[in-house]
Amino acid sequence: MHKWKVSYFNELMLLFYRKKVILIAIFSAILPVLIAFALKGLEPLLALLAVGPSFPIEMLSLYTGLWIPLVILTLTADLFPHEVASRTLKLAFLRPVTRFQVFMSKVASLATAVGGILVILFITTLLCNLFEGTMNGLGEVLSNLTAYAAAFIAMLAVSAVFVFIAQFFKSVSGFVIVAIVLYAAFKIAPFLLSSFSAFSPLNYTDWHMLWLSSYVRSGTLLTGTLFLLASCVLFYSLGYYKFDRTQV
Repeated sequence: MHKWKVSYFNELMLLFYRKKVILIAIFSAILPVLIAFALKGLEPLLALLAVGPSFPIEMLSLYTGLWIPLVILTLTADLFPHEVASRTLKLAFLRPVTRFQVFMSKVASLATAVGGILVILFITTLLCNLFEGTMNGLGEVLSNLTAYAAAFIAMLAVSAVFVFIAQFFKSVSGFVIVAIVLYAAFKIAPFLLSSFSAFSPLNYTDWHMLWLSSYVRSGTLLTGTLFLLASCVLFYSLGYYKFDRTQV
């Protein structure tokens, strides 16, 4: 366990030493502020657009549907295909850790980055509400926290799929192109086959909205949670199986 912790913190430090990660964190914090100012400016023209109690959830839907999957795609490309192509993955294998520990430390650092973005978004949107004088009540804050926690699980499932796909590529460009095409295809597929969305973890990016509805049964939420967790276990396991046989 100690060796894994050291490996995890090493991967985390390497991740945050990348300039793109700092830029991603800054953009994740600035975007809600820019949108809040834009909505404030448009409010006299379009009264329906304004920063209100639902602002944290509206921004969460934007992030989970587009921004965070792009971040996951970028970081996954750096953690796996880029290291294989640049042959720096050999350095990780020279440390006194197993391949499983190396793989899980990379996965954990990716999950930490995703969680960090969600924390930044939650705090920033609450501050925007505070400055606009529309601060959420305690009940709304707790409800939003539940939605953000649900979104985190959904994003973990998305990252598991991308990590699995990444194991088949030794170049960043090839992985990025294929992953984007597959992500778009999985998003379009439910319009052609309605039942497809229930079996694709990539179509649960707006799953947090169900947690805000009083009409959704707890059994449905439990089933969805178990499906996403099972997807994480499945795709991470398949990803490790392929990673363990990677020739570097």
